Formats: sequence, structure tokens, C-alpha cells
Amino acid sequence: MARAPAALRLVADRAARALAAARVPVQGDSVAVAVSGGADSLALLHALRVLAGPRGWRLRVVTVDHGLRDGSAADAAFVAGHAAELMLPVRVVALAPADLARHRAAGPEGAARAARYAALHAAADDAGCAWLATGHTRDDQAETVLLQLMRGTGPDGLAGMAVRTGRLLRPLLSVARAETRACCAALRVAWRDDPSNDDPRFLRNAVRDRALPLLEELRPGATAALARTAELARDDRDWAESVTAAALAAIARTAELARDDRDWAESVTAAALAALVDPGQDGFPPDGPDGRRPEQAPGERSSGAPGERLPCAQLAALPLGLGRRVVRLAAGRSGQPLPDAAATDAVLALARDARPGGDTAWAGGGRAVREGGALLFPPPATGPPAALPATGPGGGPVAMDPPVPGG
Repeated sequence: MARAPAALRLVADRAARALAAARVPVQGDSVAVAVSGGADSLALLHALRVLAGPRGWRLRVVTVDHGLRDGSAADAAFVAGHAAELMLPVRVVALAPADLARHRAAGPEGAARAARYAALHAAADDAGCAWLATGHTRDDQAETVLLQLMRGTGPDGLAGMAVRTGRLLRPLLSVARAETRACCAALRVAWRDDPSNDDPRFLRNAVRDRALPLLEELRPGATAALARTAELARDDRDWAESVTAAALAAIARTAELARDDRDWAESVTAAALAALVDPGQDGFPPDGPDGRRPEQAPGERSSGAPGERLPCAQLAALPLGLGRRVVRLAAGRSGQPLPDAAATDAVLALARDARPGGDTAWAGGGRAVREGGALLFPPPATGPPAALPATGPGGGPVAMDPPVPGG
């Protein structure tokens, strides 16, 4: 068997390092590879094919035809034909107008992206694949960081994309776009270019075609430096998330204990009233050391509204940055959409307010309610919102993948 070209070995080696650091996939796993026909996703496919044999991975190719432009069906057919040449199973998913209409609130680009990812995940499920791999590169990461800076993002927005987000894998985040093209050229694979990636009306395209080349001219290596910034920000975010979870648990436990004391006191009061009305009836609850009512199991929460409930005084006393993270974590755990920067600060202002009532709401149906000295994050009345990109403090992305070219 002929030795793989050096350009392919470079891409495969970096992908292997990224996946090894993420500790996935494991031996024998199935991986759905999202391939658009562009150089990035084709290089990813060939790199994973090199890696799959020794690791026992089973690859499945998935491509999505959005039907939004002339030539999209031909691109999908090209991908299907290339997968057949490699003797890999392939699934072509053609989106219907209704698929896009479900996400129209996200705008044209956002709707196409949301529909594409919904289709990719569904196809991966159908194929029994534990993982879905995409061809996002170091250049995509740099573009994302610049776009988030232009939006006025916080630290989480600078974290950009991670190699692994849930089942989604991005093995090529340390690979330059020029290197994926060199890989395809070495393999003599003629990739397909999406003409919408050249449309100057889209901000990401302007950043790719104008801003990044200018930064490279002013400071060679700027693209790699921006991607490195994202890596450093992710390390800080991972540490901060553990601290945030501990802080939320601590103040939520304070609220839980306060509710237990209140409920016990209310039951004592009710029993005292019953005894006064009917002196022959002893209705007092047991004075247990933990203050539980007789019907409560150890550790069981008292009755009350579901969702996260935080004491305002403790929340307001947290350092501002940590308080913001706690608000966002509490909202997420309640099944609400994550509040943006302005909404997060509005929630904190509600906690600091001397008045015992009030509420604040944000896009997607999120809401926080002040009830006396507590702040309640009620769960959504009709279930969680549709899966759209979450935002970090200042509007940066957290869990979902930012909009980037299909690769």
C-alpha cells in the first residue's frame, strides 16, 4: 500500500492529537463525518480514514443539500460519489422548506445552520453513530474570535469552538485552511467551492476575505494567535465552570435549608392553631434535628415552585463575574435559554433591588422572578426552546457551534 502523502499525514497527525486529548472516539466507535464537498471536510474525511483502521472506528459520510442555491444538489451528488469511491456508506439529506421554516427566527444564515445540524444529528442517530465530526479549521476559529470581539463578547465568547462539544467533534481546529487545501491537492481531490462563501454581504465572509488578510499583513501569524487566544480562554472557562457550579450549589443549599426551616415553622404554627381550636388533639410535628416534616425523606426538598431558587443576598454578594456565571448556570439548569449580557445584569440588579417583587425576561422565553428574598428561575411552561447557539457573557457562544462555512 502506497505511503500517504505528507500533506495528508500532517492533517491526520494533528487530528489524532486533538482527538487523543479529548479521549474520544474510543476503539470500535462509529463516527458520522459531515462532508459538504469543500476542502476542509474532504481533508477531514481522508484524515479520519487514515486513523480509523488502527483504531477500529467505523465511518459514515453525511452530506446535507440545503436546496437554497443552484448547484447544491450537484455538490451532494459529488460527496456521495466520492464516498462510494472510498467504499464508505453515505447518507444524503435534502432539506425541505419546512425544515428551514422551523428556525426562521434565527435569520437566513442561522436557519440554514440550525436545520443543517438538526439533519446531521438525526442522520448520525439513524446510522447508530456516537459521534459527529465536522471540518472546522484554525481559520474558522480565528474568524469566530474576531466576530465575537466585534460583538463585544465576554471571556466565554473568546473561547470560540472546542474540539469536543457533546457528541460534536472538530478534529481540525489546529489545522490551517491552506493545509486542508494542500491535503486535497496532494490526494488529487478536486473540492467544491460554495459561492455563498464569497458573498460580501455576510459579515463572516468579509472577516475572512478582508480582515484576516490585513491582520496577517500587519502581523504575520495573527490567525494562529487568535486561535491560541481561544484555546487559552477555553482553559479559563473550564476552570471557571467548576467554580461556578460550586458557588451555585452553595447558595442553592442555603435557600433549601431556609425553605426547610420555613416549612417546619409553618407546620408548627398550623399544629398550634389546631391545638387551640381542638385542645384534645396534638398536631405538633416531631422536632427532628434536621427540621424535616414526617413525610419528608432525608435530603428531600420541601414543596414549592420547581426550578432554581437562589437567595438574593448571597447572589448579590458574589463577585460580579462569578455572579454572572451563576445566573447563567441557574437559568440553564432550569431549562431556560441562557440570558445575554444585558439580561444577566438585569437579573443581578433584580437580586440587589431592595423591593421584594419584580421580574425580568429575555429572548427565547427566559424569565427570573423575585419572590421576597429569593430569586426564582421557573422552568419553561412548554418545554425547552429549540436548539440554537447559546451565548456566553457578552454574547459569546458556549455549548453550540458558531456559524461557519460547511467546509
